[in-house]
Amino acid sequence: MTTTERIEHLDSSLGPDPKTPPTSHCVFLTGVTGFVGGTILSCLSKAHPNVRVKALIRQEGDAKELQSVYSNLTPIIGDLSSLSLLTSTAAEADFVIHMGGDNVPAVCAMIDGLASRTTTGSPPPRLISLTGPRSLIDLSNPITGNLRASSRPWSDVTDGHAILALPKDRMHAGADQTIIAHSVAKGVGTILVSPGQLWGRGKGHLKKESNAAFYYTTVKSRGRAFVIGDGTATWSWTSIGDLGDAVVFLMEQALMSGSERRGQVGVNQDGYYFVRTGDLSMMERAKAVSERLGLGVVESIPVGTAKEIHPFGPVMWGCGERTRADKLAKLGWRPKETDWRVLMEGEGGERA
Repeated sequence: MTTTERIEHLDSSLGPDPKTPPTSHCVFLTGVTGFVGGTILSCLSKAHPNVRVKALIRQEGDAKELQSVYSNLTPIIGDLSSLSLLTSTAAEADFVIHMGGDNVPAVCAMIDGLASRTTTGSPPPRLISLTGPRSLIDLSNPITGNLRASSRPWSDVTDGHAILALPKDRMHAGADQTIIAHSVAKGVGTILVSPGQLWGRGKGHLKKESNAAFYYTTVKSRGRAFVIGDGTATWSWTSIGDLGDAVVFLMEQALMSGSERRGQVGVNQDGYYFVRTGDLSMMERAKAVSERLGLGVVESIPVGTAKEIHPFGPVMWGCGERTRADKLAKLGWRPKETDWRVLMEGEGGERA
């Protein structure tokens, strides 16, 4: 199915009959002023300009700015602590996309709102919540900066259930499990979307860059690019634009009419989705930065030095896990932006 066919099929499924206009469909978004959320808002509005968007926005100034760009956007003034507002707004939405981090009370409040419109039988997909693959890191192992010999890629098809049973004290794991448990209890279908490292310039209106510039800044101040250990620790990555496209694609698939299409989109315990384009080691990143800045040989630093640079430095530069987005591949989604070097340096970027 082509992109045009996907959009036409989605638009025809937004109401009780094909004559129902797509404006009858409402999507509630959080996190739209951020790097990720702004990109997903842009991708959604570009793909479906007639879909009504309600967006949680804290500041009136940001709300007015986004309304000037997106005519289909209605701001909901509040924040993720406004639980009753989240519940009531989600109750009026056909679909919710949460991009505001591991805020369990907020996500559960939106699940409560969606539950007011649940139907009998298997829960249809109604919520996408962004998470991340750092739950895969086992910090009981020493951080070395090296790719472990026993390391293997994680598949969201064969390892999805295991990922949702990882120790709750790991980053994202406890939040992911609580959100899924609450979704099951309320009869709401939830999808967790887990991208790897994000590359590229944001597509949103307000925030164009992530914190990926921090490594560049540190390298410039030290005068040398660096890794921990031998720098073979490897993360999977995708572009910020492809993440936005994947989230919109999953929403489209979830809302397509007919049991055959909807049955292909797993939710809750079967609803963990990686988004991945490729794999990239820390050494490859460091060499690219060093080459661009003309700094020579990459330096190997100990974990302690990395921690002195930044408290989270050992994890940022010394850990890595590879993922495989097999579920999206089965649904027919493919990444479009595949050159990480272009994404790192494009439009004057200093991302690493």
